Amino acid sequence: MRSIDATMTLQQGEELKENGEYIVLSGHLTCCIGDQLLCFLRKSERAIVHNHLLPEKLRYQACDTVKVLKLDSHTTNRRIEYRYRAFERELVDMMVQRMEMLLLRKKERLVYALSKLGNEVGILEGGDCHIPNVWSQAELASYINCTREYLLNQKKALKKEGLILDNRHWVLLDWNQWTKEEEKYHLIYD
Repeated sequence: MRSIDATMTLQQGEELKENGEYIVLSGHLTCCIGDQLLCFLRKSERAIVHNHLLPEKLRYQACDTVKVLKLDSHTTNRRIEYRYRAFERELVDMMVQRMEMLLLRKKERLVYALSKLGNEVGILEGGDCHIPNVWSQAELASYINCTREYLLNQKKALKKEGLILDNRHWVLLDWNQWTKEEEKYHLIYD
């Protein structure tokens, strides 16, 4: 019997559990190993779940309401080992970036994290990068390994420096300047 492509909807906090390949149709997923964020996935990006070929602690969790398309296993079984090996290499690269980020000073980690968010889920508007609410302030503070209070103080400092908009959401002003800041730390995304 041949399976067919199927759409699934995940609510915030729910995880992809079934083995297979998925394409994000709407919303945002986090890709984590244990509690360590590796990346965000958005519309048209792929997620791969396989209990035997990928690390046990790899998980994808919905940041908001997410609709995914689970690809037909008949069509995805072709060249599947090649795709899994390529995906494993990407995972290792993301884990190395995460470890390198933790070696930076707190403010540099914040700049890195905001650049990462901008690259992975940001929406460019008029030269600025608007970051959707995929993370709470507590989650962002945890990611950069600081307190929420420190994060809020740094947000005020970035506002004074004219790097972000005085807004309750993160709006990175002059996105080109942010990408230059990111290059300083040699933590560039493909």
